[in-house]
Amino acid sequence: MRLPSSALQATPAEPPVAVPFARHFALESRPGLRHPAGYMRLFAIVTAALCLTAAAIQSRADDTNAIPLTIGAAQAAAHIGKQVTVTGVVAQVTIRPSLVFLNFDKAFPSNVFTAIIRNKSTNQFESLPALKGKAVAVTGKVINYNGKPEMELTNKPQLKVLGEKK
Repeated sequence: MRLPSSALQATPAEPPVAVPFARHFALESRPGLRHPAGYMRLFAIVTAALCLTAAAIQSRADDTNAIPLTIGAAQAAAHIGKQVTVTGVVAQVTIRPSLVFLNFDKAFPSNVFTAIIRNKSTNQFESLPALKGKAVAVTGKVINYNGKPEMELTNKPQLKVLGEKK
């Protein structure tokens, strides 16, 4: 098989086209091709979102890892909605089918603060009736229940026996 003589001839190379410097580095608008400014904007938005998320997480970690303020049972009403440690003497332990009440300083209805333990959590605490007359510290969030400060205890580390009543 023989090739035509025109195929064997070398074609002259086209000279390079001079492109102006500014046009050479400018991006042309093509469908589906994003401009670097679009990527930079997206990068800036994602970076800002990540920084704000990290700051929020760190702020929340500071709240949860902070050592709670220790207050007496009488001061609990001034700390509604806050994570604190409340100390006082358990004046009354009332056991109901679904709830255990630890009334501080005075028996119900004159109590100044109440710690409650729901039925699902009572197995985590040892001999709750034996707490009567003992000084204890409870840690958690103080809530307002019918005009009185209250705290729900859900696990054993929230309750610490300090000693006998003096």
